[in-house]
Amino acid sequence: MRAGKLREVFPIFDKISGVKESLAELVLLLYDLAYIERWNDHPKPFHITELDKQAHKAAIAYLIAKIENRDINWQRLIEGLIFESLQRAILTDIKPSVFHRLLKEAGNNIHAFVLRRTRGTIEAIDPDLFSRMEKHFLKTGETLEDRIIRSAHFLATYWEFQLIYSVGIRFYGIENIKREIEDTIEDYFDLRAVERIFLRKKTFNFIDLVGQLRFQKRWIQSPRVPTTSVLGHMFIVACLSYLLSHISGACTERRRLNFFTGLFHDLPEVTTRDIISPVKHGAGIDEALRKLEQEQIESVILPLLPPNVQWELRYVLGYIDEEGRYDEFANRVMKNGRSKRVEGETPSNLDSDMPIDGQLVKMCDVTAAYVEAQLSMAHGLRSKHFRDGIRNMRKKLGEWEYGGFSFGEFAQAIEQKIEEVFS
Repeated sequence: MRAGKLREVFPIFDKISGVKESLAELVLLLYDLAYIERWNDHPKPFHITELDKQAHKAAIAYLIAKIENRDINWQRLIEGLIFESLQRAILTDIKPSVFHRLLKEAGNNIHAFVLRRTRGTIEAIDPDLFSRMEKHFLKTGETLEDRIIRSAHFLATYWEFQLIYSVGIRFYGIENIKREIEDTIEDYFDLRAVERIFLRKKTFNFIDLVGQLRFQKRWIQSPRVPTTSVLGHMFIVACLSYLLSHISGACTERRRLNFFTGLFHDLPEVTTRDIISPVKHGAGIDEALRKLEQEQIESVILPLLPPNVQWELRYVLGYIDEEGRYDEFANRVMKNGRSKRVEGETPSNLDSDMPIDGQLVKMCDVTAAYVEAQLSMAHGLRSKHFRDGIRNMRKKLGEWEYGGFSFGEFAQAIEQKIEEVFS
């Protein structure tokens, strides 16, 4: 996508030549979450990473906020999710009981340490964004968005724990952990969705379905370091989509929807698994697979949600054309209750139009895949799949721009940062 009209809408991109390096650094920091294993002092039935936890937490927070159906400050909610994921990337896997005790007794010291580590990177992207990060960690009191984020945190933790509990039930202290998590979640029962999820009502099944994407690994033909799941990949795409939307000056609704489009863009794969692109394209099954995914969206995924959430998630999952076909990467707006494709130009920048930059999400999707392959190669893993993938993705990124933001230059900045880390 060339600049053209995009630069007229987003002239700020002419002024951000140095932001690519900071964004590259931030993306690699988010990928550090994939190295961090959770529940290291317990027997685990599967590989549990902090990246997957943060992704699951974000999906749960979306559902709680939509069901709560109150005046949600979505910027505060989404940025809070991103800020807290960066905090975990920096602090690594501190035992939860120890972490919460430290927050009570030395919280300001912990927050100051995280802010020092991220100040230069985030201020280079946007000084106002860093100011909001400071406010998020240093403010007193609790907002509605804070409660949603914290309840989502404990529900994602409890989802993990229930699987661990089945194999670790004989270990000393596990009943105390169970009781502490359950008691904490009960403190958030004023949020309607929290009780529904905890009591395993229909809404829980959606959270459980999303959680299954933790088990689906990316690049299944090649060993990788760090190993990432489809769910973790979706969170990276969501964060990158939001940050680029924010830098561009996108309206509030556009930023919100771009984040959640990124977060859920691979959700149909929970019913089909992650079929790699060479197979989809080479075997000529693209259309058949897309039709199957559409059927699964309508028959399996959406019925688990309340009607108002179904309506928006259907739109987030893709533009629906006259024949009922989904296109998750279409630029689109909502007009008179129906999604409308926007061809060859940026969507509206009006909140009322609910604009989604599907093409931006696609660029972020390829960028995330590119980072995954480059990181594995940097760790010394060699594979034909990585070589071919890197070559093909690098060519695509070199041809893409978003409002004057060159994804080719961004890919180069990522390469340089990875080289610095591994030199």
